[in-house]
Amino acid sequence: MNTLQAVYDGLPPKSLAVAAIFVVAAVLILTRILSGLQGRAGLGRPRTVPYWIPWIGHSVSFARNHIDFLERARNRLNDPVFRILMAGAKHNVVMSPSMIKSVLSFRGITTAPVIQHFSQKIFGDRGAFQKMDPSDLRVFHHSIPTQFMHEPSLSQTSTAAARFIEREAPNLVTFCPAVIDQMPWERPGDVTVIDGTDRPTCEVDFFELIRYFVGTTTTTSIFGQAILETFPTLLNDIWSIDNQFATLSMGPPRWLTPAISRAYVARDRLLDILTVFHHAILLWDEGKDIPMEFRDLRDLEDVSEPIKKRVRMAKDLGLSPKESAPAHLSLLWAMNGNSPNIVFYHLLRLYADPSLLEAIRKEIASVVKVSRPSREETGFPILEAPRISIDKDKLSKCHLLRATFYETLRLDSAGLSFRKLTADLTVAETGEEAKTAGQPSPRSYDLKNGELIVIPHGVLHSNPTIFTNPQKFDPLRFIQTDPKTGQRRAKLDGMTPFGGGMPACKGQAFAEKKILALSAAIVSLWQVEPAGGKKEFAIPEHRISNAAFLPKNDIRVRISPHI
Repeated sequence: MNTLQAVYDGLPPKSLAVAAIFVVAAVLILTRILSGLQGRAGLGRPRTVPYWIPWIGHSVSFARNHIDFLERARNRLNDPVFRILMAGAKHNVVMSPSMIKSVLSFRGITTAPVIQHFSQKIFGDRGAFQKMDPSDLRVFHHSIPTQFMHEPSLSQTSTAAARFIEREAPNLVTFCPAVIDQMPWERPGDVTVIDGTDRPTCEVDFFELIRYFVGTTTTTSIFGQAILETFPTLLNDIWSIDNQFATLSMGPPRWLTPAISRAYVARDRLLDILTVFHHAILLWDEGKDIPMEFRDLRDLEDVSEPIKKRVRMAKDLGLSPKESAPAHLSLLWAMNGNSPNIVFYHLLRLYADPSLLEAIRKEIASVVKVSRPSREETGFPILEAPRISIDKDKLSKCHLLRATFYETLRLDSAGLSFRKLTADLTVAETGEEAKTAGQPSPRSYDLKNGELIVIPHGVLHSNPTIFTNPQKFDPLRFIQTDPKTGQRRAKLDGMTPFGGGMPACKGQAFAEKKILALSAAIVSLWQVEPAGGKKEFAIPEHRISNAAFLPKNDIRVRISPHI
């Protein structure tokens, strides 16, 4: 040891640097060779995509753009199932539609490791949920949130959302030049009132406006109105986490970048907020005085029943408000992380096609009714804001509107499903899939108990063998005609943007009703045109997020009343 130390001390700094570079290069090359050899899998076993960096593997490429990376890996190996390494763990990536159906319908899978990983790395759990009994954890994270998909909770939350939209969509923009007089969702959008026009007009950053309006709608429908009134920075903190979601999932240090530092600070603040909120619900349940942050008991009456049930279950399990806060944060993020992005792209694609927009307005006219009292009716010299009523149940029968929503999901979302096998599973492609891939016979793969699976739904969305001309916005691809009745109906076929099986997104039914109501109300009330004298909308390029894409850049628009 002393001899080695003497040699080390005798080397000049330049030699040490050269030696270090040599060692690093040797490790990288050796890792690449060994991982390439691992790629020669045995019969029926998925091959591994070669990588250069031990433990990290493909993490950086996956986080940067998982769609591009996985498509290149699939084309390189010419396999519908292959393995990648992320953070020391190997994941089987399944790309075949028939195999994906097999995985999603297989009962021998669990999402518990994924939930625990995200709870810890992203939502700040410090071990409370890892210690829970698996059956209690399943109820807490699956059974209770699943109530948002079923009655009566589905009707209660979707009705609350519809009433909020009816009340506030006419105030999407108020044309007030002073920020203090604007609605909370207007302020982040940098509103500029335009003078000298024949009707009230303003310019605004469209994504920021829609993001905050949709976030306000969702949060008040599920967590009640008081939480945003009491904590007005809540949504901004959610966006800070959402903007860094993929990076946070790898557990980077707080100091790595300013954006990551902001995300961690936002998470800490949200956990404090939700701790206070949880404690207030407990006191409200017992009829006691609630914390001073909430004015009185009535402030919590509109909190959805599944949230209250989760609070009560946490109490029965002995979880404190602070220990329960990460679970509330995960649901708060899940309900707000994707819907605003989809509504933004949905509206933009409708406004970008005037003939489609006119057809949508005509279709929904009987279920989304807009009126504006005249000056003679009100007796005031200034026109009142329009009034709107939405029949949310009949809105789901507006099949062209639904088809445009599905097509937006296909083009502007790229969700991922993570699973862990609790039993062996063999997946096989169909004869048609094998023929398309140029294979003489269908291939099958043996996946073993305990292995991890990744399903990249977004890769399927752009697969030309599933969707003809996949880069084109064509909602009619989701319109099907019943051969017996001749009726045309929208059907979400060929993709699973919400996942599948028991772990599927618990808010998908509520999300669809809410998004249809939001888009229908806004196109009925507002005319939106490109700002800056542009004739046509340019759809912003995508920035990778957790599921629904974020826009790489916001888009400036000019908004005026439609009626």
